[in-house]
Amino acid sequence: MTDKPAPDADGTVRLTPATPRVKVKPAPAAATKAPAPRVVAPAADAPGGGTVKKADFIDRVVARSGVKKKDAKPAIEATLAEIAAIMADGGELILPPVGKLKTVKVKDVGEGAQMLTLKLRTTKDPATPAAMGNTKSGVAEDADDS
Repeated sequence: MTDKPAPDADGTVRLTPATPRVKVKPAPAAATKAPAPRVVAPAADAPGGGTVKKADFIDRVVARSGVKKKDAKPAIEATLAEIAAIMADGGELILPPVGKLKTVKVKDVGEGAQMLTLKLRTTKDPATPAAMGNTKSGVAEDADDS
């Protein structure tokens, strides 16, 4: 097949309009495909575990640790104060086995008080520190003298 027009019997040449040859590149496959949606269970109401006040909390920690209350109380109060300061500053706290705690919103409610909206992402298995990606606690065991 030739691109040149052929003359008619009387010698006239008839031209046909040229159609442009356009090469259309298909869109990249990654741009057209959206990531597959991840099915997440709907939010459910938290079970009613009751309110634990500071004195009860300290008693529970003392019972679990076996430390004397007079030794544990200052450490627990300092820990709680530090957690409050980190959250008030808009920080993020990773506490195995609890999970990852971060401040989402801060609202001043007057007289120096703030309303903090916190987000807590728990671990898959809160009983194991490895679930948070931290297999070492940073505290030496009794057998670890090095």
